[in-house]
Amino acid sequence: MSGEPMRFVLPDKYYNILWGMVAAGVLALGAGFFLATDRAWLTLLATGYFVLSIALIGVLFAAIQFVAGAKWSVVLRRVPETFAAVLPLAAVLIGIVALGAAFHLNHVYEWADAKIVAADEVLQHKKGYLNIPFFLARLVIYFSAWIFLAWLIRKTSLEQDENRDAATKSRLVKYSAIFTVVYAYSWLFSSVDIVMSLQPHWFTTMFPVYTFANGWFGTIAAITILVVTIKRNGGLKDVNEEHLHDLGKWQFMSVVFWAYIAYSMHMLTWYANLPEETYLLELRLKGIWKFFTIALWLLHFVLPFFILLSRDIKRDQNRLVKVAWAVLFVAFLDIVWLVHGSALGHTGNEHLVNSFPVGPMEIGAFFGAVGTGGIIFFRAFAEYNEAPVGDVDYETSRHFHQPL
Repeated sequence: MSGEPMRFVLPDKYYNILWGMVAAGVLALGAGFFLATDRAWLTLLATGYFVLSIALIGVLFAAIQFVAGAKWSVVLRRVPETFAAVLPLAAVLIGIVALGAAFHLNHVYEWADAKIVAADEVLQHKKGYLNIPFFLARLVIYFSAWIFLAWLIRKTSLEQDENRDAATKSRLVKYSAIFTVVYAYSWLFSSVDIVMSLQPHWFTTMFPVYTFANGWFGTIAAITILVVTIKRNGGLKDVNEEHLHDLGKWQFMSVVFWAYIAYSMHMLTWYANLPEETYLLELRLKGIWKFFTIALWLLHFVLPFFILLSRDIKRDQNRLVKVAWAVLFVAFLDIVWLVHGSALGHTGNEHLVNSFPVGPMEIGAFFGAVGTGGIIFFRAFAEYNEAPVGDVDYETSRHFHQPL
């Protein structure tokens, strides 16, 4: 019944699975650092950026619901709100890689190596921005802003469970609007800093939009997986097939949006006759990487597009969650494509075009990220009501029905 405290506790068997995934991730990365150190650093960075994309854009999804005054999503909104709890994990993973670059423990960022910079005129011109102290300072600013604003939104939403007034909803709209603006500008710079600068000679203004499109693609999948998992175990009883149908439509939109942005990024390079921007794709269409690139396009757009055309699939939680798991893994593969592909352009790494970028280490890292993030999420989720029962639009959301 609306208004009653509703807390969801994940059954122990699921925690055992999640801990097993964490162990797989630790073992895979641990072995990787012994057997293929350079690749392990790239995998750690890809994993950290994957976690960041899902956690941060999850909070953005909740913020957009507040700003837009969306009523359909109220009953499930506590799920993306709780993604805020996972942001520190992303900060730790990316921070380890950044500190590793600062102390010359890895060669992920070429611009962090003084010898390479001294012999490269282009990097010398960019060192005012691409230098370790300024890079670390920017990371601290990004994560501090993200974590604080995400915490503020979640804290205020939880207060609404007790206050049950429109004034608290107004504050949530204000905080969400601030978060959305901060996100837009900080994501632009952070995607350039963390990922695009891996290939410091290459650039495109489309890159932040591309990484956002992939992050949105994976985030909708993560929300769907969590909502269905909670429902299967007795929670979120007010979420019905109408809400799932809307999540399915959001997922379908994300597939088309990613395809549009991915195509536009390369089409604009051709249309504007910018040969210096062909570098990204040129590297990834050599050797065995060519097959990985083509497979990624098929998995990212063609297959999910035709599968999600079905209305029945979008309304069936059992089939929809299977699609969501596949989509989440593809979102991770896209980040691997970006991060691992950057090493192809580093001096002496020409042979890597014949080394397939996805192996036991990357798969293990994906499981590790999902397991660790899942444990953090469900522990945070269990502390408070599973749904924002104090929201003035909660009853409307409970009875949400699609006209068609």
